[in-house]
Amino acid sequence: MSEEEQAQGPEGQADDQDRKAAPGKKRVLAIAAIALLVVAAVAFWYVNFKVPHDAAVKAFDEVTVGLSQRNQELDDAVASLQGVVDSGNQPLDESTQDAARSAIQSASAAKVEAPQMPSDTEQIKAAAEEVSSLRDYASPLESLRTAQKSLENSIAQMKLVTNPSGDSVVQRLTGLANVTGAEAVSEDNDPNGMLGKAGSYTATVYFSSDLVDQSKVYPSTGYTPIVAAGTDGGGAVEVYATAEDAQKRNDYLAAFDGSILASGSHKVVGTCVVRTSNFLTASNQQALEATVIDGLTKLD
Repeated sequence: MSEEEQAQGPEGQADDQDRKAAPGKKRVLAIAAIALLVVAAVAFWYVNFKVPHDAAVKAFDEVTVGLSQRNQELDDAVASLQGVVDSGNQPLDESTQDAARSAIQSASAAKVEAPQMPSDTEQIKAAAEEVSSLRDYASPLESLRTAQKSLENSIAQMKLVTNPSGDSVVQRLTGLANVTGAEAVSEDNDPNGMLGKAGSYTATVYFSSDLVDQSKVYPSTGYTPIVAAGTDGGGAVEVYATAEDAQKRNDYLAAFDGSILASGSHKVVGTCVVRTSNFLTASNQQALEATVIDGLTKLD
């Protein structure tokens, strides 16, 4: 121990040590104060910025995921209907194809893409609320499904009247209102002798009707009764290989409309020509024609 320290005594030495330790304590206190400020700042940032921002991001993600799922459902429905439209299959009612295209166009216009997420918390909240407020696709989805069902049904109906066999036509006419019998021609039972010839009918089914006064009908001789009575006895369904052949036949019959050679009503349905007797009134022709067409195109 130095003479100076001995001269100070114990109390002096303690004061001296306190003076030497004071700067260190101040530094510790300063560091502690800074640390507390940092912790307080971090806590303030976390509570007032981080938590709200994360909540906004979570809400945005949830609504945009939901929108993406709805968009996928809409895209799938559009693709499904588009596939039917592009199949090349001809519908019986062409308006169903137009309605399908219109439904696709409307659904595509109704689709809303998910926006990019902004960086600002308030903007994220606003974007999430905007997406959340969007309507669902219930209406366009229903329109797409309805259009697809109608188009598919019409395509199926067209297949029923695209070069059907004589037997299938007989089966469909049997039991219809005001149709009392039906019979398909054969090569040996064909008054016109045109069955199966180029450009002519591949089948013809004559049918009788109780709407016709059969006493006015003069049947051909040498054939079975319904075939012998021909179209006059009620009507006929002439079947052709193509719609073009059916239309040519219909145009030929139309040339005699309104003349003494008129043979009754006639209408192209698929590749068939549906005919009704000239002995029927116009209203009965229309009613019987509609009944026959409904029978030919009825889906199971």
